[in-house]
Amino acid sequence: MKPLVHAVVGCGRVAPNHVDGFTALPDAELRWACDRDLSRARALAREYGLPRVASDVREVLADPEVDSVSVAVDHAGHHELVAAALTAGKHVLVEKPLAMTVEDGAALTALAERAGRVLSVVSQHRYDPVVTAVRDWIAEGLLGRLVSGTVSLQCGRDDAYYAESYWRGTFAGEGGSALVNQGYHALDVTRWLTGGLTVVGAATGHTAPRGGMETEDTVAAVLRGPQGALVTYQVTVASSITWRTRIELVGTDGSVLFDLDHPGTLHLAEGGDALRAAAGTVRGQVSPPPAGIGYYGISHRRQIADFAAAVRDPRHTMAADGTAGLETLRLLREMYRTAGSEGGAAPAGAVGGGARSAGGGGAAAPSGTAAVAR
Repeated sequence: MKPLVHAVVGCGRVAPNHVDGFTALPDAELRWACDRDLSRARALAREYGLPRVASDVREVLADPEVDSVSVAVDHAGHHELVAAALTAGKHVLVEKPLAMTVEDGAALTALAERAGRVLSVVSQHRYDPVVTAVRDWIAEGLLGRLVSGTVSLQCGRDDAYYAESYWRGTFAGEGGSALVNQGYHALDVTRWLTGGLTVVGAATGHTAPRGGMETEDTVAAVLRGPQGALVTYQVTVASSITWRTRIELVGTDGSVLFDLDHPGTLHLAEGGDALRAAAGTVRGQVSPPPAGIGYYGISHRRQIADFAAAVRDPRHTMAADGTAGLETLRLLREMYRTAGSEGGAAPAGAVGGGARSAGGGGAAAPSGTAAVAR
């Protein structure tokens, strides 16, 4: 079997997780490290043994043997680079979000369909053992009917994190901050577990801005599941805690409480005997250490294996395909609009009304490639 030849475009904070995941595959070859800052590409290639480097993505996409690429650049660069890769006939794994706007995201999923190529948005926590177990329990009815949920993320981002970057904390480069960047995975996982969410109300806050950031540092929302469950969701990047994500789901027959951090920890599973027995199995699992930043976890490996399976077999259905990424993008843009902001922070205390239609503004992607940081 021909090895899957892969390139990493964007050699910043999350790139080691992509390298690790493709290295773990038995039939993959990591060939290219690409970044518009060539020194970053060279550093990644040197550390992990990638044979080729480039500062121009066109050089990578012109390689006829490259089957797939990871796009791990600033948010504003996603649409242009994903479109270029799909047009060149490459399969694409892109870091979240899929694009800056719903329109651009929909265009990318349509392009992938026309090109017959796999498009996947990184949602690695969908693959965490705790999350997949909770999804199974919900499907099996062990929680009964979902009635409520609480989702919270608190993390600390200092002045330097924003001040040293040309794109973080800006509407044009990040499209928001606390929600679209740090809060994305908690929102995505909760939407997946509940079967979909709509916005009841939302507010963004510019409460303790870091490093001159334009965008929100805090967001709060009330969301509704398809069977009426009400979910409260809150994120801040102004905490003294480095990172903690916690999700609680309450059903008529059982409740669960777990973290998405590494390792994903199941704190509580109360209900019938079947739920308690299943919880005991999950608590006994041991996760290997993550390849990169700790709270990214280890599940890039699992998503990358799923991605490779979809590339090999067009009949394979991914848990985190482009359509899933588009739906999460649609939800978070709806939250921004409901809060009274198309791209980030509303005035302090601003609260929107109900959910509004999809759409929204965004910025044109810059040419070239860049490093990503979350």
